[in-house]
Amino acid sequence: MHPELNHPEIGHAGIERPGAGHAGVGLLFNGALTDLLDAEPDAVEFLSVIPERFWQDFGRDRAERFAPLPDEIAILDALAERHSLVAHGVGLSIASGSTFDIDHVRQLAEWHRRYRFAWISEHLSAVRVQTEVTPDHHAGLALPLAWDRDLLDMLCERVARAQDILGTQLLLENGVVHTPVPGSDMSEEDFMNALVRRTGCGLLLDLHNLHVNAVNLGLDADRFINGLDLDAIGEIHVAGGNSLFGAYLDSHAGACPSEVFGLLERTAPRCRNLAGVTFEFHETYFPGLGDQGVLGQLQQMRAALGG
Repeated sequence: MHPELNHPEIGHAGIERPGAGHAGVGLLFNGALTDLLDAEPDAVEFLSVIPERFWQDFGRDRAERFAPLPDEIAILDALAERHSLVAHGVGLSIASGSTFDIDHVRQLAEWHRRYRFAWISEHLSAVRVQTEVTPDHHAGLALPLAWDRDLLDMLCERVARAQDILGTQLLLENGVVHTPVPGSDMSEEDFMNALVRRTGCGLLLDLHNLHVNAVNLGLDADRFINGLDLDAIGEIHVAGGNSLFGAYLDSHAGACPSEVFGLLERTAPRCRNLAGVTFEFHETYFPGLGDQGVLGQLQQMRAALGG
């Protein structure tokens, strides 16, 4: 065990974890689901939406930076009439050393005021970097992070600021580790626990990301989970992947592997504040699933949750 870090707690009045009780099952929305949701609106307890899909970001150097996309907004409005919505952000890059995009957080807060998301999540990752050409280059994949005290201090300040602007707790998701950074001060799970203690944030536990790391790096997924503060987990993600050139990818390529459902069965009952379990798949893989395949995944999720 690593020693406790000697930093004060950062309080956030009014920020609470997602509600305790029976966890619902949901889907990460994509356009391939429209007909299924029209025919089976009660198939899910909630829908997860990627907010960046509903606006255009012209860049930080523009006076009028964000513009809503009318066709996408119409879809979101229709979904909000029939479903509880949660937000799953992909663009904040909160662990990037070069920038902390406050305007992006404010844009998300505006969307939260409009749609009252049941909860909001983002990735504990860095994908945006500063280059000689642009201050805001997208790397195309999550960059490796050193789980050290300098990163923790930086993230505690950023998470605190983001939660203050959003007016709600932020859930942060564990990622795929492509190239581990040697010599870190602590393990990833100890790092996430320290972030929870100091900021009051919550965790989004992506079980398929853990499975990817288990396949590629030999990580013990159950040991990782056992090291987490399970009371901090507000949402769990499950997904499928595929192999390419000897590596297993978090490609959201269809149905979940049996190992992921096994992790869900063993983990979900231990998470007292778990509000939802979300199945993610990329819409290009929908033909291989079909409506019945998606419904089958939801059925397996409910079975894993004990209902």
